[in-house]
Amino acid sequence: MRIARQFLAGLLAVCAATAATAQPRALADFYTEVDDLRADFEQVQVDADGEVLQSAAGIFLLDRPDRFRWEYREPYRQIIVSDGSAFRFYDVDLAQVTVRAVDDTLRTTPAQLLAGGADLDQAFAMETLAGKGDDLTWVRLIPRADDSDFREIRMGLRSGRPVSLELDDQLGQTTRIRFHDIRVNTGIDDGRFTLEVPEDVDVVDARGSGNAP
Repeated sequence: MRIARQFLAGLLAVCAATAATAQPRALADFYTEVDDLRADFEQVQVDADGEVLQSAAGIFLLDRPDRFRWEYREPYRQIIVSDGSAFRFYDVDLAQVTVRAVDDTLRTTPAQLLAGGADLDQAFAMETLAGKGDDLTWVRLIPRADDSDFREIRMGLRSGRPVSLELDDQLGQTTRIRFHDIRVNTGIDDGRFTLEVPEDVDVVDARGSGNAP
């Protein structure tokens, strides 16, 4: 399974939900102070023994409350974009775009932390995590839903900015993401949150009848 599809359910559990009273301070400060964010990222998936299964790299753009672009550039190109109403997944090699409603895609997954609209304390039990031995403030998020794809999510922040993200899935595998060259509140062009679909690309619209891609 390609790394973008495997990570789709937990896509960027880092960014833009509405504030909830149970949030640790570091997380609440990030949601309050950051309106938009852009960063490069490196992503590695390891098994229970620490052996590397897959690695990738790309760029991440966020514009709160519900627009983002998560683009893999290595080792292959895959683009995941939300314009606030629709969620588009473009596999460049397969020449296919899948379109879903934002609410349907994110409602029961850690991605709702990115897309906004749901209080975090309704979806996750949260606590500050001590003893990691680095200069980051870590927050642990445990999904409340029994059918979540992930057992635990850990977010590392520095000066109110997300630097590291770790996601443990139900198979004992861990996805680690490291953000660098982070820039916040610089303004991002609206066009970065739309997807230009070439004519020779198949579009699968999973939103139901009456919706154009």
